[in-house]
Amino acid sequence: MVSAEIAGTSCTGALIVIIALRFNKAHCTEPPEHFLLQENHECHYTNGTQQARYVERVIWGRQEICYYDSHVGYYVARTKEGRPIAEYRNRLEYLSFLWASVEKFCSYSYRRFKSLAMDRKVKPKIKIYPMKTESSHTPDLLVCSVTKFYPADIGVKWLKNGQEHTGKVVARELLPNGDWTFQMHVKLEMVPRRGDVYACQVDHISLQTPMILQWVQTYSAKSKMIVGIVSLILGLIIIVTGLPTSKAGKTHLWWGWGRMVLKPLRFY
Repeated sequence: MVSAEIAGTSCTGALIVIIALRFNKAHCTEPPEHFLLQENHECHYTNGTQQARYVERVIWGRQEICYYDSHVGYYVARTKEGRPIAEYRNRLEYLSFLWASVEKFCSYSYRRFKSLAMDRKVKPKIKIYPMKTESSHTPDLLVCSVTKFYPADIGVKWLKNGQEHTGKVVARELLPNGDWTFQMHVKLEMVPRRGDVYACQVDHISLQTPMILQWVQTYSAKSKMIVGIVSLILGLIIIVTGLPTSKAGKTHLWWGWGRMVLKPLRFY
């Protein structure tokens, strides 16, 4: 449990990552809608070890008004609103509690959640697909969608004809999935040309070697429809029509089921 003291008053709440406290005067009653105070309690680990840095942040609305950093050792006010809180929490009895938080909170959390958060590795899944832009004057986009990976640190880059291609990367988004995995979508502006080969390369701690997926250009739906119609018409012409039998001494030529059959004449 943790107590949040504001100018001599206190409201007790459960210790979670973000503690939102609302109060009015000396009582925990419903405040105006815009009145919000929150605390962030953070543990920063160095190089994946138990060496930890403990940070508390007090935020009024969307502005940080004061903070505690274990590397500093005391509360620091960022605004005039944060000065009373910093002065109150810089008492020796409260600072003693904060000094012990590195071991009691951060080191304990590291030991307990190391297998879940530190050692856990999930291999990414990759998919490449084209995306049409609304304007006919802008190039098309090629999207490399990398999903279901953990931890979040990942390297994604485009290759063109085997070489890294970074000049026209227009978007790079890292998003949480809400299930301890992440997704990233890297979009590349490109103008398809015959012979060009595009590929997406992914580097992640869960992979022994980089994963490379090549994009294979395919016909569009419109192109497929045109090719199909033309093939159907030619097939019907070949089936319905035919060439007459040629005279003696020449080669007979028949059309049948899309094949041209050549057959020599026999002389008797």
